Amino acid sequence: MPSHLSPRSEAVLKTLIETYLVQGEPVGSRLLAKLMPGSLSSATIRNVLSDLEEDTLVDQPHTSAGRVPTEKAYRYYVDRWVKATEPGPALGARLSAAFEGMGDPEGEAQWMRHASKVLSEAMEGICVALPTHLATSRMVRLEFVSIGTGKLVTVWVGTDGEVEHQVMENVWGFSAEVLVELGNFATAHFAGCSLGEMRDRLIAAVEAQADQTPRRLSAVADRMTLPPQRGSSPVVVAGLGLLGRNPEFGDASRFRNLVEAFEQHERLAHLLNAFAQAAAREVQLLLGTENPYLNEMPLATALRTVTVRRNQHVTFALVGPLRMDYVKLVGSLAWWSDEIQRREPSSA
Repeated sequence: MPSHLSPRSEAVLKTLIETYLVQGEPVGSRLLAKLMPGSLSSATIRNVLSDLEEDTLVDQPHTSAGRVPTEKAYRYYVDRWVKATEPGPALGARLSAAFEGMGDPEGEAQWMRHASKVLSEAMEGICVALPTHLATSRMVRLEFVSIGTGKLVTVWVGTDGEVEHQVMENVWGFSAEVLVELGNFATAHFAGCSLGEMRDRLIAAVEAQADQTPRRLSAVADRMTLPPQRGSSPVVVAGLGLLGRNPEFGDASRFRNLVEAFEQHERLAHLLNAFAQAAAREVQLLLGTENPYLNEMPLATALRTVTVRRNQHVTFALVGPLRMDYVKLVGSLAWWSDEIQRREPSSA
């Protein structure tokens, strides 16, 4: 990612992205010359586009066609220009319908389905939701056990008595003795931490210490994904057909791949749990390959974890094509989640 583009290059890139978001067609230099303020000629804009292409910020699908933004360009656009803004009255009213039934302990699963449907229809994309009890589970003890054949089992014991196991490949070749050492180190130094907090503290420990134990533990912790709480509501997916209407998924085989991806609920649960901790602080936006669970598709994923009752959390993910209104997506989800928190019952 270039750390800095010239004002002219930024202006051309921003205009190209915003035009493409609306029209969905490659944008040519002549159209950009008409849309941009000032007196830039088509020839000057072509030179700028050539430079942007060298920086892999735009792509030219066909020789004679205009340019389209790349995933890298969308990330530049989001980081540089997208600010969370409150949705307009009409959209706000549609999103507010999701507040109905919130906080009812007997109807949490029903509310989650209702809220997912409202978000999906209002934002015209797929909404995935999952209770994330274990995303905020705090560790009492952590063990790593070698099971031979190049695999190990992680055993997470939480403060609420939950015990979760995860089998993973021992790609590092750690011996049984090293695995015991890692478990003892984790329990001694990170008891009381959530998985996300342990990862964050390990990053600092790796930077501050030459000891290889934190480094080894950090490598294993990065691959840990705690599953959803047993007995909780399953993953909810709403709006799959809405995304299928987008031209990006007009091809039958591509849409079939999309459907198959969203039928893999374990995969979706891992996505929501992996980012639940960060999404509890603010909207997390993953673009294309930044999403480790859907990285083979041109999708944007916005995640936010909300508290619906004390110690009861739900992570929502809104998924759409890379060509989407990011100002609307980020602003609406941020406003919606803030309203959820404001309505959270003070006791439950």
